[in-house]
Amino acid sequence: MAKICAFFGHRNIPNGLEPRLRELVERAIVQYGVTEFWNGCYGGFDDLAASVVISLKARYPRIKLKHIFAYQPLSSHVRTGFDANLYPDMLEQFPGDWHIPRRNLWMAAQCDIAITYIEHANSRIHEPFDWLEGKKPVFNLGSYQPRQPE
Repeated sequence: MAKICAFFGHRNIPNGLEPRLRELVERAIVQYGVTEFWNGCYGGFDDLAASVVISLKARYPRIKLKHIFAYQPLSSHVRTGFDANLYPDMLEQFPGDWHIPRRNLWMAAQCDIAITYIEHANSRIHEPFDWLEGKKPVFNLGSYQPRQPE
């Protein structure tokens, strides 16, 4: 059974994340035995994560990269560098504006490890991080820390 690493992060990211992200992706492969990477393909962090995984495929030929859709895809076309697409059917029960947050929580529940870039809670991207905290290994390249219960 494949070990899965999911990526979660902000649309806008600073320059200079690539070396640290590459180090964490390689750590996920070597130390945690990850063979499958899941990416929502929405924004800067996802784009950077995908490019890192694609660049490491020559060195680690067993790794796979999947695009996890938030909305029913109109075509079965697989993006260049990706190995497969996946659409969680359970998303159909939610209104359209809930698909991305629900997809992210679904990914968090299915993965074995997560790599994130989360700086703040001004968007809902922190929700999978909060859910994962204390349950599974999660490595955040940003400064966000979950709020402590009061």
